[in-house]
Amino acid sequence: MTNDTEQMDLSSLIRDNIDDILVKIIQFTHIRHDVIQKNIEDCHAEDFVPRRVDVEDFAKVISIALSEHQKSKRLVLCDSPTVSFKADGRLNIKLKVDTAALGLFDRDFDQYMRLQQKRLDENMINNRTACALLSHKLKFSRAPAR
Repeated sequence: MTNDTEQMDLSSLIRDNIDDILVKIIQFTHIRHDVIQKNIEDCHAEDFVPRRVDVEDFAKVISIALSEHQKSKRLVLCDSPTVSFKADGRLNIKLKVDTAALGLFDRDFDQYMRLQQKRLDENMINNRTACALLSHKLKFSRAPAR
């Protein structure tokens, strides 16, 4: 199972390693949004099983990349069991069955829907933060040196 969502081409915004990291975070939040939205929209399908992206694994990959950047000023994006980086700059995320959500789905549908909404809200905040950071960084990099 991998994500099959279309990703916005943000490569034109990348000017340095930090821009690249922020773009990866934005791509990840778009993928996560699509997965959560699908968990809501498809929940009445006969063979429905909720899916999730591994947020912790993605955070670990990004943390390692930032540590390497800090040490050597180069960006090394290493694949993990659930995260891989394509040559064209796209991010590939392997989806997992969301066992916690599946348990809620079977026991308490209202609680399941609240969990999905909470995740959407959290993801929106993460996306807005990464977009704002990238926007400010791009504006700052265009400002004349003082």
